[in-house]
Amino acid sequence: KMVRVVIPEPITSLNKGEKAILEGIRVALSVFSDVSLTLYSPWYDDDRQRYSKEVDLVKGTDFFNVINMYSDTPRPFCRISYIKRWGRLVAFALAARISKSLASWLFKDDLLTALARADLIMIGHDGMFFCELFWFVLAGNIMSIPVTIYGVGSEDGAGHVCTGWNKKILQYAFNHTILNVIRDCGTRQCLINHGIEESKLELYPDTAILMRPCSDQRVREILQQENVPVDEKIPLFGLIPVRGGIVFEKSFVTVGGPKGKYELRIAFWVELVRHLLDHIDAHFIFLPHCIGPVTHNDDRIISREIADRIDNKKERITFIKAEYGAQELKGIVKWCGFILSERAHALIGAVSTATPCMALSVEEDQRMHNIVHKMFRRPVYNLNNPNIAELKRLIQSEWENRERTKAEMEGIAKQVLDEAWKASQLLKQRFNAYRKI
Repeated sequence: KMVRVVIPEPITSLNKGEKAILEGIRVALSVFSDVSLTLYSPWYDDDRQRYSKEVDLVKGTDFFNVINMYSDTPRPFCRISYIKRWGRLVAFALAARISKSLASWLFKDDLLTALARADLIMIGHDGMFFCELFWFVLAGNIMSIPVTIYGVGSEDGAGHVCTGWNKKILQYAFNHTILNVIRDCGTRQCLINHGIEESKLELYPDTAILMRPCSDQRVREILQQENVPVDEKIPLFGLIPVRGGIVFEKSFVTVGGPKGKYELRIAFWVELVRHLLDHIDAHFIFLPHCIGPVTHNDDRIISREIADRIDNKKERITFIKAEYGAQELKGIVKWCGFILSERAHALIGAVSTATPCMALSVEEDQRMHNIVHKMFRRPVYNLNNPNIAELKRLIQSEWENRERTKAEMEGIAKQVLDEAWKASQLLKQRFNAYRKI
């Protein structure tokens, strides 16, 4: 019998790290002999162009209010709007408990209809660490549909604090699923601190680990059309700065205002790349991993500006302005001799392909520290108030030792891939056990 899985959260195809998560989920779900995957999409037209036809996309109620959050002028929190959104979900679940077809006819919402027909509801991917997960768990319990929180993590890790009502609903959410897969030790400890039993929390690597890179032949085609050397004697050094997100917001704390911080970040990257050009014999390639869904999240903008401001040795720099898929980017990452990234999922891709790498982050982004450093044992350098001379020496040392690092990472890559597969097998066991109840 086909297992119908529904993810009622947005996973934008324009952020290739997010897309890698979805591709990893698809691989994880292959443990079921016959499975269909339905995903909620507030950016339907963009996602339909980029996602495989094997993923069914549906529109519907924007429960997490993401359209507003990603707008240039987001509206402030409104309690009435919040109650309407989540009250609609609970009302639908109550109606569906009596008659799913009647509930679908009454509410006329594609996402709600998909939830009523689901065999398994999957929530909590990536950084969707919100108390609002409670509402989907509650709705699933009302409709007698199993729910799994799969691959969740919190940016601030154990520093995340919920109190009062929020703490109670967080506890309900994690105590009433068939499986909770947590992707880092900080988030796991955070949940334990909130009173959730350790036995309810399974620690496994991020699901993006399971996404397979494209073929080496496809990488060669991409590099050739981008005029990047494909001679294996010329190593590639991947550069992934970010525009937007916690690293962008919290770096260079001594500078006030986004405009001043943006200029300082560009100057920092320009100085760093100039130094690398002078001291490292490689071809440097800017690999934007996120190009949307809104302009302030498009990493191509900052990458282009950095590349344009470097006035010497430009023949050894390539800025990738074309859009490539998550598997293609992972294939390029695999080809590289080293990756320096402010994007966590580019580093996750590097680790799973045993590519030597290093993270640039901030103290507040405990996700990066817990996953990249503690779990994957790769260095993370904070940019809150960086010592650029020290950073230059560290990067150069990492580059010079990359062959030894790669040998060590091959063992880590095998380990994390095996662990990610164990999570999918555990999901299958818990789901089958639920169906027998």
